[in-house]
Amino acid sequence: MADALPGAASRHGLQLISASVGGDAGLRAVLSPDRYDTEAVAQLAAACGARVLYGDLDHFDADEFDVLPADDEDEDELALLMGDGADGGVPAALRERADRLLTAARRRAGALDAVRITFVVEGVVHEWEMSAAWADALDAQREVLMDDLQEARFERPEADEPDPLDVERIAGLLQKMPAVISAGTHSQRRDAATEAFPAPNGDDDWCHHRLIQQALALAQQAIAQDAADLYRTIENTLDDTATRLIGQGVLDDVHDAPARRIVTTDFLTELTGGHRPKPRTVTLLLGQPAVKDFLAAQKAAAKVQAQQALPL
Repeated sequence: MADALPGAASRHGLQLISASVGGDAGLRAVLSPDRYDTEAVAQLAAACGARVLYGDLDHFDADEFDVLPADDEDEDELALLMGDGADGGVPAALRERADRLLTAARRRAGALDAVRITFVVEGVVHEWEMSAAWADALDAQREVLMDDLQEARFERPEADEPDPLDVERIAGLLQKMPAVISAGTHSQRRDAATEAFPAPNGDDDWCHHRLIQQALALAQQAIAQDAADLYRTIENTLDDTATRLIGQGVLDDVHDAPARRIVTTDFLTELTGGHRPKPRTVTLLLGQPAVKDFLAAQKAAAKVQAQQALPL
């Protein structure tokens, strides 16, 4: 999507500026990443009369995943809180998890992890953001780890820990929820999960918060695997998928390339139960011979209709 942004802006007569639009003043509209890609956002901006598109690329900061305190940071105090067996004030099992997470994060250090597009029309700031699935997964693991560290520091009683069976049950439900599947960021998935499973004792229900975080982390891994499996099957049966695309009339009365990509993306998202396709899958599908033949026939028919409409 980052690579596609300059071309999308150019095609729609927009000046692309590398900048972020900050501040909370005024009206803001958040465009859902399950309905728009970079091409669709640029097309919408142009249709609304915008002249400038702001593109902001976020690069992954692995240092944020160095969550353990320094060895000499409040070591005595933490050791007293943790009890015997702590390594630098942190239980060995948590330290091992934190080290694994930091190692995984450092492998991604500096990688592009999110694309943010903004345009302003009549004082309304329109925002769109898509983050990488791997970044969402690491963020989810970090949140769970931070909760575990907080639990250890303040010696939460074991009775407060969620039942693993409840975690697996809710994770299975979240894995199938369209709002969770189609969410573009981890925070959006978390909001959807919290809305679907509100805390029975209010927002300060620590155990319920832990339950949702653990379940969401499991569900997010399962969702990524489900998407990979589904689109692997689709790419192995592109002829059949192309036949369904044409047979359902998805491309009827759609005469420009950006619009075709939008409706094809929506078709694949619905076909897979909310899993958004990668751009390569859309490109492969629209490049199938059956689709090309259909588009050629559509173009020829439109040309004939235009000629018949001309006055003699």
